[in-house]
Amino acid sequence: MDVLNTYGGGTEWAVVVLGIMLFGLAAYVIYSAFDAINDGFYFFGIVFWVCAVISIVLGLVMVNQKAPIRHEVTLRPGHVIDAVKYEVIDQRGAIYVIEEREQTEDK
Repeated sequence: MDVLNTYGGGTEWAVVVLGIMLFGLAAYVIYSAFDAINDGFYFFGIVFWVCAVISIVLGLVMVNQKAPIRHEVTLRPGHVIDAVKYEVIDQRGAIYVIEEREQTEDK
């Protein structure tokens, strides 16, 4: 198997921007929660706090996402792709796009 190109494995910038936007939303919602509680609207303050926590958790999840590592490969005559280790994503003529499978430990 000859590797022609490898890509992925990094952080997607669009996901990072969305995560930062969610953190900004969470900051605004926390400010609104304090404002609502100070004005006597305790129910809305609690709802705002719940929304802030959800926004923070979603922001953390989004920022930590990594793109999968993919390889563009060609096969030598008589060779095959290891189906246990790799998953074939796409085939363009003699070029295969493969992705490493997540290894599970069997005990």
